[in-house]
Amino acid sequence: MSTKDQNSVRDHSDYQAEVERLEFSKEYIRTVLDISKGNKEFFVENMRQSFAELNSKDSSTSYTDLLANASFLELAQSELKRLEAVLGKPYFSRIDFTSHSTKKEETLYIGKVSLFDRVTQQPIIVDWRSPIANVYYDGRLGEVSYDAYGETQTGYLSLKRQYDIVDGLLKEIRDIDLTTHDELLQKSLSGKADNRLTEIVATIQNEQNEVIRASLTTPIIVQGAAGSGKTTIALHRISYFLYSFGFTFPPEKLMILAPNRLFIEYISAVLPELGVNKINQTTYIDFMRSCLGQKIKLFSPNSKLMKLLDGNGTNKTIQWVSSYKGSLQFKELINRYVNDLENNLAPREDFVLENSILIKGIRLTTLFLKEYTYLPIYKRLGKIKSLLEDDVKKKKSMMLTNLNKKYEVALDKLLYNRRMDPEKRKQKVVALMEKKEQRKKRIEQESKVAVKKYMEAFDMKDIFTLYKELMTSPEKIQQYSTALSNQECKVLSKYCQRIFHRGAYELEDLAPIFYMKAKLEGIEEKYKMRSVFIDEAQDYSYFQFSALKEGFETDLFTIVGDLAQGIHSYRGLNSWVPVLKDIFPNANYQALQKSYRTTVEIMNLANDILLLIDQDLPKVQPVIRHGHKPRYRMIDPMNLDQVTLQLEQDISLLKDEELHSIAIIGRTDRDCLKIQQFLENSPLPIQLLEEKQEMKKGHIVILPSYLSKGLEFDAVMLVCLEEPYSQVDLDIKLLYVSMTRPMHRLYLYGEKPSDFLLNRADSLHYET
Repeated sequence: MSTKDQNSVRDHSDYQAEVERLEFSKEYIRTVLDISKGNKEFFVENMRQSFAELNSKDSSTSYTDLLANASFLELAQSELKRLEAVLGKPYFSRIDFTSHSTKKEETLYIGKVSLFDRVTQQPIIVDWRSPIANVYYDGRLGEVSYDAYGETQTGYLSLKRQYDIVDGLLKEIRDIDLTTHDELLQKSLSGKADNRLTEIVATIQNEQNEVIRASLTTPIIVQGAAGSGKTTIALHRISYFLYSFGFTFPPEKLMILAPNRLFIEYISAVLPELGVNKINQTTYIDFMRSCLGQKIKLFSPNSKLMKLLDGNGTNKTIQWVSSYKGSLQFKELINRYVNDLENNLAPREDFVLENSILIKGIRLTTLFLKEYTYLPIYKRLGKIKSLLEDDVKKKKSMMLTNLNKKYEVALDKLLYNRRMDPEKRKQKVVALMEKKEQRKKRIEQESKVAVKKYMEAFDMKDIFTLYKELMTSPEKIQQYSTALSNQECKVLSKYCQRIFHRGAYELEDLAPIFYMKAKLEGIEEKYKMRSVFIDEAQDYSYFQFSALKEGFETDLFTIVGDLAQGIHSYRGLNSWVPVLKDIFPNANYQALQKSYRTTVEIMNLANDILLLIDQDLPKVQPVIRHGHKPRYRMIDPMNLDQVTLQLEQDISLLKDEELHSIAIIGRTDRDCLKIQQFLENSPLPIQLLEEKQEMKKGHIVILPSYLSKGLEFDAVMLVCLEEPYSQVDLDIKLLYVSMTRPMHRLYLYGEKPSDFLLNRADSLHYET
């Protein structure tokens, strides 16, 4: 900080009092940390003793103590980590609030954790997720209100103050209203990409706060422009969710579905800082592989994307099949298929044991089709089997008793029939006894196999076999479709035959298979999530959303995405309307069009590109933060030395500006490999990034356009060597995604401006 800035903060009338409060807060945290460390040692000793006592005969008490101490130890360790993380910046703001009900003014300091005086229980730091903190994010000075546990609280907000605290030192004080709050945002946005995500909690904007704190008991769909903070909102909403429901909601039942492993690595450091631990972080494909219980071989979704980008003549078939498989019409086809399977599996024959009807077929049909419908179809058969087994056990002894009585009566008649010849009576008695033993033996034998024989009639094929049987048969597709023509059924079947013949599935096959599993077998409890957060949701299909909702049996979804970045829209999703109307009809919908990432100059050019799509996509509104115009540099792709020198020079300039997070983005993997070859002898630390890799700190990363989604960098260099962008929707979206990754600087390198469609953009929005 400059001497002028330092003098400015010291000139504030409350400077000394604020310094003292900061020192008090840090000292209190240190004290709590010391106590927590002591607790940790105490709990460890307790656990050691409990382990030793488990050898005794009556170990139930020791076992209970062990579990209790393990829980407290975990809590202590969690508290230690969070408090240690905020020691250098205990809080970021303060509000002075007078409640109308108490008439008492409170001074509240807001930070990432809550901390209470352990004697008075007065708050030293208020968690940003608490109800009262909402006043900081939403309220202007004056009369304000907030909701707390179902009731509306009102009061007067007399002060909103913002602090810049670095390494435990007070650097800046701002008494803020809406205008100066924007100044703080500007300062945050002018920072670097590598730490902005972790510090965003201090600058959450009003419209973002509304989404974060929107009803947690209904689904929400957020259409957010590039740079609007979609990922930030999702992560903070997870944190808010666990803060609100953490005591009753196991975090293991909450899941983030991320677009790729790279994205998970990108956010992994943020979640613990937000108090989020133990939640499931996975990709859609990885989750499906685990849940479906087989080693499913999948064609890479990106290979299909590459085919579409190549435009090799099969595009229309690929697009149509992908779109149909992702549609709700296809879900209805699967429904009719499953309903037919259900009817065919319904028990209709009487259950018979030794010629006696134990349960009539009509009763079993009613149980299966009506009374057991709360169960998946195959589990209904399992319940029928258990019912038959129980019935055999109950009625077997009854049948044997009745059999004995019947033959005893017949025997008595023979024995007391004095008119019958004794020899003949003897023969009849022997025959009767033999018949009795035969029937008893038959009952015993049939009772052992009756259920098994009855159940053998039901062919419970695995879901993969059933799916293949459906999708490779044009006749079956025609049978269960209400809209497809004969020709379309043949095209779909032939396409699937070709795919399955190669021993793999496509991503678009996972939703119907998962849906069939839910209907036929049921989803294992450990995979049933109660709350789901989906980022980059524009790349999902309608069927994917619907299948997840029905398979999990919950509609607690937070869905964030941007249709303008829908590079996989060939799966069918080009509007949120069907999602809202047919899948989540009670969902809350929010649109965020402000971009907090890029400068006005970069966003202007990106908006030019977005307008080339013939779709009703609103222009993104950049927060007023100016910077350099995007710069186009003409290169000769055949001149290795020239391209390498130009890139090295520009990277050096960016480093001089302290822009260290730099990405070189190519259109596809092929161009990225070529770029890497150009730079392989460069002294610069270069990393060709693949989907499952982590970004190496301090490296210049080279990555394809489709992999850059959801990421942000200080500066981005778009390089076109052999693959120019063409004016088709998919290319335009990829270009738009790439252009909206940088916070500060954007460079474009190509043989001619049209390589990046700059011939269709406003020439005032870039420079050469």
